[in-house]
Amino acid sequence: MVSSHNMRLKKSLRKICLKVILFSMLFAWLLAFLFPGGAGKNWQKAFQFCGLGDFSACAAHSPFSLHVLNVGKADSIFVQCGSHTLLIDGGTPDCGPDVTAYLKRRGTKSLDLVVNTHPDSDHIGGLKSVLQAFSVKRYFCPRLPQNLIPKTQEYADVQSALKGCGLSSEHPKAGTTLHMGQMEIEVLGPVKQGEDTNNNSIIIKITFGKTSFLLTGDAETQEENSIIDSGTNLKADVLKVGHHGSSTSTSKRFLEAVLPRYAVISVGSDSNELPRLDVSQRLVEADITVYRTDTNGTVIFLSDGESITVKTEKT
Repeated sequence: MVSSHNMRLKKSLRKICLKVILFSMLFAWLLAFLFPGGAGKNWQKAFQFCGLGDFSACAAHSPFSLHVLNVGKADSIFVQCGSHTLLIDGGTPDCGPDVTAYLKRRGTKSLDLVVNTHPDSDHIGGLKSVLQAFSVKRYFCPRLPQNLIPKTQEYADVQSALKGCGLSSEHPKAGTTLHMGQMEIEVLGPVKQGEDTNNNSIIIKITFGKTSFLLTGDAETQEENSIIDSGTNLKADVLKVGHHGSSTSTSKRFLEAVLPRYAVISVGSDSNELPRLDVSQRLVEADITVYRTDTNGTVIFLSDGESITVKTEKT
């Protein structure tokens, strides 16, 4: 026989459930009334309204922002300039959903350009999720000789996703320049075919007003030297350090050509103990302010076209 106490408890639980449902319906209506627009933007505004805005909201009023996402020992960089959006790499396959969620929190519905700097799994893996979640206008990747084209599942998955989107891969040559609003995107490399995938990385320089950002994929000394020898202007305010801080990249000669004020290393804990000590020492000796995603979390560079402000997820 059911006790009167249990009966009262069940009735109380039903009342609580009913109140939760009614409150949720009321909140959804209020959200739509106060913040007209898409669901992603509504939730972002609602969090801000309640004083609970996520870290990336610091970029909401900046005309240009470059987000180096915390994806471990991998690369994923998101750029917003007005209504224009750009993604460079997507991290490993398991990072794909997190990268997609981050972009949605920024109110992203489509991407003007997705760039895969090179097809190693820690750069291409997460792009399958991105291609399936957003409308993408253009897709860049390096032209590789047959012997360097991966036979990995990650590579095959992205090719299938591209086919499903009706997108063709474009292989931009060094010197290719795009303009998206007030942002200029220059492809600086590779200037010639490298011996491996790392040294065939697409290297991009983004300029917004008087500020500039150099993104190097996993380019190593071989590709760094070939670009320097080509006479290309590498000067930039911000350098995304190549190959997660490996000793194979970020040579003294390359740093002297770039002369950055800031450097950011996309890195996570692994057996290689990255970034390597010699790379860190070169950066310190060059008086460069260094940020690391393993210690700082996601790093956001905000620009007004004149100066750069840096925001970090972790202090």
